[in-house]
Amino acid sequence: MEQGNTATKGKRSSMGESPGIAGFLKNNKNTLIQYAGLALVIVVFAILTGGDLLSGFNLRTIIKQLAVLFTISVGMVFIFSHGGMDISVGAVMALSSMTAIYTLNAGAPLAVGILAAVAVSVICYLLNVLIAIQFGLMSVISSLSIMFIARGLVTYNVSTTTEKLGVMDAEQLKLLGRNIPFLLIFLTIVGLIGIVLFHYTKIGKHNRAVGDNPLAAMQSGVQVKKAKITGYALAGVLVGFASILSLARSTVISENTGSGMEMDVIVALILGGLSLNGGSKAKMSSAIVGSITYILLNNGLVMVGVATEVVSLVKGIVFLLVVFLLLKRPSSEVMPR
Repeated sequence: MEQGNTATKGKRSSMGESPGIAGFLKNNKNTLIQYAGLALVIVVFAILTGGDLLSGFNLRTIIKQLAVLFTISVGMVFIFSHGGMDISVGAVMALSSMTAIYTLNAGAPLAVGILAAVAVSVICYLLNVLIAIQFGLMSVISSLSIMFIARGLVTYNVSTTTEKLGVMDAEQLKLLGRNIPFLLIFLTIVGLIGIVLFHYTKIGKHNRAVGDNPLAAMQSGVQVKKAKITGYALAGVLVGFASILSLARSTVISENTGSGMEMDVIVALILGGLSLNGGSKAKMSSAIVGSITYILLNNGLVMVGVATEVVSLVKGIVFLLVVFLLLKRPSSEVMPR
């Protein structure tokens, strides 16, 4: 029996499992960094701001700022989990917002404006993935083409309009942009649906399987192309909703609307512990915790009086630190496909 136990321990050791606390820390490194980062940001800035970070007024501001990033991040997990990469989100969000403006200004009800924005976003993301699949391109290349097209359309329309391009009747958007109970309910629903779809349905399981090994997933019966298309479609739906939330706050768009959102999303997901390689270790909590951490970090830095240009520098340093802690990988692994 002792020899058997020794052999079992040796086998576990050879498989890379570590016993005790060290093993727990190693096996749950991403999760621990994920929540430790959030706790650290809350504690540090709560102290530096004298508790103002968690004041009622500032929490309402944080929720409004969080709504767009949170919604998009939940959708992006489905893309990143299968090893994809999207950098078109800011431009697509701007194009969807512009579509909603034209639809609402034509006299359509708010529901129709929302559906129009979501439809345009889904079309953009389906084009994105279909181009990548059809021509065998890296997802980042196809998303770059969509980004240029969407940004070009927005820039052209904004530049050829004599007045600001915005919603004429902004009252109908107030509920979406300023009502805190509504935003909390909406974010809770988005988060719960995201968790269920990603962790408890074939949609999430297949996308994670593709992220681990596309060939093995296909041999196991997973329709790789279908899994990717479904992931992009879900991301498109949420980017469409996010465009309405963004429009509800500003009621107007410019050629710079959504600029930099793609990097905000990537940084938020990395802060949440999501590996850019995707796979079975991908978790929806990365979007939830990461987006909250990112908004709190950004808000805290502004509250303590850090200059805007320095805020970007600090966020860049934090991003590199988290990447160093989370993304050390064997040379055999590949970058996002």
